[in-house]
Order: sequence, then structure tokens, then C-alpha cells
Amino acid sequence: MIESPLLRATDTLIEARAAHDSDAFDEALEALWAAAQNAGPDELTAALAHVAPLLAVLDASMGGEFAVLCGALIEIGAMSDPLMMVLAVRLPGVLNDAVGFTDAWAREAPGVALPEPDMENFDTALDLLDARMAPDEASRLTEAWFSLISWLRCATTLLQTSPMARQFLRTDPALRSMVTELEAHREDMTWVSALLEVMDGEQLVVLHRAQRRGYRVSIGGVGDNFQLHTLLAGKLSGPAEQGLLTGYAVDPAWTAVAADAPRSAFGGPVRGQFNLVDAHGNWIWNEGTPADVPLLDGVRVVVLDPPPYERTWDNARRFPLMPAWITLDEVMGPDQAAAWLSRVAPAKQLGA
Repeated sequence: MIESPLLRATDTLIEARAAHDSDAFDEALEALWAAAQNAGPDELTAALAHVAPLLAVLDASMGGEFAVLCGALIEIGAMSDPLMMVLAVRLPGVLNDAVGFTDAWAREAPGVALPEPDMENFDTALDLLDARMAPDEASRLTEAWFSLISWLRCATTLLQTSPMARQFLRTDPALRSMVTELEAHREDMTWVSALLEVMDGEQLVVLHRAQRRGYRVSIGGVGDNFQLHTLLAGKLSGPAEQGLLTGYAVDPAWTAVAADAPRSAFGGPVRGQFNLVDAHGNWIWNEGTPADVPLLDGVRVVVLDPPPYERTWDNARRFPLMPAWITLDEVMGPDQAAAWLSRVAPAKQLGA
């Protein structure tokens, strides 16, 4: 049996780690990535499964570099499952140390702004803390602060490609708290924070005020309300005899991109079809997310009103690696739709 270059590279990487040979480790990383370019999905997944456990033992700095490679393997075809549990265990520790860095900095350097997490600031930050606290702790916290961006890149890839990972990490209150705390200090936390808000399997009640129609739909993987708007337009427009909404012109290219089309299909403008309003009459801004839509008796309600002005946006997904879906679960009968419509407030004026 001929051993593949990718398998040889994974073995070399593990051996370099066992020998604590950082130069050999870096060389093996480069060889692994080069070999991965010619590998298929099954081989990529096997390689990721073979090396992912290294994330549990590498320090924050080297682990961050390796985490980027793991995420890149997923982006070129590996399944994300082998990475989920090891990252779910390791990421909270790196986040905790990054929070520890902000606490130590506020304590030991009062009045001094937190350093931007660029490596050019690493030595200065480490020297400041090293002079004021135990060197091992100063090194650990500083490495976490400066390497966090690499861990976040990996986490962003994992969260886009794995609904299971989103569910698992979303329900970890300690992790959510650390993400929120760090988001106040670092712009690069925004993507992970937003992905943790993504809902999968969430049911919405959707009402069309003018046509007196009502629907129940379920959604998953929707990154923002631009995407939700497009998916609703595509799913609910159609023949009146099927209980769908008439009078809308929805380009299939828009809904394809909003769902799961590759980046090569992105481009051009999408034309808005509605004004989205919640049950209380407040506008649902396209820049927000489905999680922002308030509940009415335990369900999120979206009312479709005429657009007050022409809206267009880029035909793209906020998270290109994350496929989205929408299902039409129920077309309400006239009485049920009317009952729901009687419970929602009129749309408020802009700025009201």
C-alpha cells in the first residue's frame, strides 16, 4: 500500500510535536498544507482527525497557528466533525486567558490602553506584565491575547460549517460570557459573537398584512436579516391558488446565494421586496439578525409590509461558508391568518 503525501505529513507533524522540535513542526505544517492541495474530502477529513488532538496540547501561540491550518483544511473540503470537540474544549481556555490578560493589564497598567493584538506589540506587552507578575503567568496570558485572533479564525470556520458546533458552543454560558466581555475590547470577536446568535431549526410566524396571508416557516444558518428577507421572498412568493404571495419578482440567483450557492455565484444587487416589521410594529432592520426579532407568545413574528422606499444590497452571504435553509411548514387558513394579524400592531413610522 502506497502511503499518501498527506498521511506522511501528518505523521511528521505529530513526531515533531513529540520531539518538541518547533522548526520541524513548522516545516511539517507547510508540507501538510502543500499535500492537502491534491487530496480529496475523505483524505482531508482523515488527516484532520489524525492531527486535531494536537490542539489540546499545544500552547496558545503555536496552537493558534495550527488552529488556522485546521480551519483551512475544512475550507478546502474536510468535514468539521473531528475538530468540534477538541476546539470546544480548548477555545474556552484561550478565551479565559485572554480575559485574564485584560484583567491583569487593568490592574498592573492602570490608565494604559490595552495593546492592539498585533505581534509587533507582543514583546512590549510581555515585558510590562513580566515585570509585575509571575513570568509564567505573564507569558501565558500575553500569548492568549495575541494568538486569540488565530483561534477565532478557526472557530469562525467551524461555526459556519457545523450546526452541531453552533448548538454546543451557544449553550455554554461561560463561553458566551467571555465572548461578550472580550467583544468590548476587540473587534475581531464580532464574527464569533454573531455566529453564536445563529438559530437552527427556529420556527417563525410570517404574516403578509395586505394579502391577509399567514405562514409558519423554519429557518437555519441565517446570518442576517438581508438573508432572511431574501429567503422569505423566495419561499413565499408564488401562485395564489397555493396560498402564496403574488406580485413579487424574485430572481432565483438571489435565493440561491442566500441559501448555499458558492462564492463564485456572488455578485450583483438584490432588490428588497418587503419592509419587515415585528409584532409590535417596530421595523426589523436588514442589518440585524433573526435572533433580534422579539417573541410573541414564544414565537418570533415577522410581518411583511410594502417597502417604503427602494432597497438594494449585495447578492452575497455574510458568512460565505454557512449554508442556510428555509422550509414552509404551514400555509395558514384565512381564519388563522386573520387571528394572528389581529394581534400585531401597525407598522410604526421611521424614527418613531
